[in-house]
Amino acid sequence: MNKSFIKKAVSVLLLASMALSSSGCSKILEKFAAKEAEAVLTEALDAFYSDPVNGLSEYDDSFEIPDMLEESLAFAIEGVSSSTYELGEPSFNSNRTTAKIPVTFNDVLEVEDISMGTEEEISEALGDCDRNDVEITIVLKNKKGDWIIEDMSELIDVFFTPYESIVFIDENGMPTSYYQPFFDECLVDSVWYEPIMSNPLDGSSLHAPSALLAVFYFDRPMYMTFTVNLLKSGDVVDTIEVVVDGGTTAYCEFWQNGTVYTNGSYTIELTFGDSVVSTTDALTVN
Repeated sequence: MNKSFIKKAVSVLLLASMALSSSGCSKILEKFAAKEAEAVLTEALDAFYSDPVNGLSEYDDSFEIPDMLEESLAFAIEGVSSSTYELGEPSFNSNRTTAKIPVTFNDVLEVEDISMGTEEEISEALGDCDRNDVEITIVLKNKKGDWIIEDMSELIDVFFTPYESIVFIDENGMPTSYYQPFFDECLVDSVWYEPIMSNPLDGSSLHAPSALLAVFYFDRPMYMTFTVNLLKSGDVVDTIEVVVDGGTTAYCEFWQNGTVYTNGSYTIELTFGDSVVSTTDALTVN
């Protein structure tokens, strides 16, 4: 038999043996890496389920839920607690420094098409929503031997964002927080009035008035307390509260305490909560 052929055959067998050995070693190392990465992710998810608002602070310092109404947040947290999760099979890059682990969240509430309602009505509507399984992939990086979770912000989209649009109303059908579509629909107009005779102002200027008066009109009875700001050249110079209890107008009157308003451009803004409902046209005082 040709010695050269024998040498080549032995070399091939040795290379094949080394390749199999290397492949087997790689698989073993990958199993160890998977076990470690899964342990870190499981610990983080358990912390999230224990405290959906603050539980992930040690695992993803950028994780921050949106500002939400207290009632909406309570419903969102309830939605988290009624779901479960399970990890899928991890995948790694060639040197096992990056792991991608699919996570399936079961029985996630599908919050959609919920109109304005009282807290009790919203609760009933949420009870009628479908539940689905949602899968997201979470990436972990191995840094100096420790597995670090890259980003868990998708949990916000799954469990919190759907609840931001919920609008709560009181027994009179009024939203309990600012809701732009509601005010767009019900607010008709705002009109400056001559403060002495209380007639709609003919024009857009007044001469040294001792009071400033504007009226906001609605298309339905309102049951709200508004904060009203008087602004001069864009700066707030006075603030009052206006209660509308079953009426269709918000009567906003400012007095100068025995003196007159000085020259400048004035506007009145109607606010509810932290948001502006409407602002009058500018009025010039000369």
